[in-house]
Amino acid sequence: AGKASGVNQAGSDKSKWYGPNRRLYLPAGLLDINTDVPSYMNGTLAGDYGFDPLQLGKDGKIAQYRIAEVQHARWAMLAVPGVVIPEALGVPGGNWTETGKVFLDGEAGRPEILGNPYLFTAIEVALLAGVEGYRSGKLEAPAGFAPIYGKFEGKDFKGLDPINPGGPLDFLNVASTPEDLAILKVKEIKNGRLAMIAMLGVFVQGATTGGEGPATNWAKHVADPFAYNFVTISAIDRTPVL
Repeated sequence: AGKASGVNQAGSDKSKWYGPNRRLYLPAGLLDINTDVPSYMNGTLAGDYGFDPLQLGKDGKIAQYRIAEVQHARWAMLAVPGVVIPEALGVPGGNWTETGKVFLDGEAGRPEILGNPYLFTAIEVALLAGVEGYRSGKLEAPAGFAPIYGKFEGKDFKGLDPINPGGPLDFLNVASTPEDLAILKVKEIKNGRLAMIAMLGVFVQGATTGGEGPATNWAKHVADPFAYNFVTISAIDRTPVL
């Protein structure tokens, strides 16, 4: 009974994010879905707010763009804690602007590999090509083991969605119904978009503050918010010089 009520709740929430009555990027009184929203943004994709000011999806490749967006969103969601947590814990090379230097100096990693840009690039391309090959289905996924789920074979992924395959990768069975999966897709893309914006902020902060990391920026701002903020660090020194 409890599971059934959860499905009903997911179903009621789904109408907010999918279909013609979904939420859009502006309130209903300011936006007409029939004239102000492109026809190819019909509410079938998770996180479709009808926002495409550059009309990038007009070429009919909106499904491909969604795959790219989800991939970048997932990388960003991994990158944000990967940038903030090591710096906050004081790990050597925790400041993302210094991580490469720490590796190259031999404090961690293998400088004989990282110091050779051609070898390093070749290894990176080979690894990512393999991952992309498995994801796209061009290569048969290897056998493996997942907690709770147990052993699985590469053929277990055949016919599954390459972006949200589920199966062995959903070993906690959090998307047990299509309704649950639909809502989780919305949550993922919303958090992923925030993470991509956060990473842009990390890059801008690093460039603006001379290579400081976000944890250091935040600590200085909290300690003295009026003396350390975007306005003060961007201000031009106008002290008269004789």
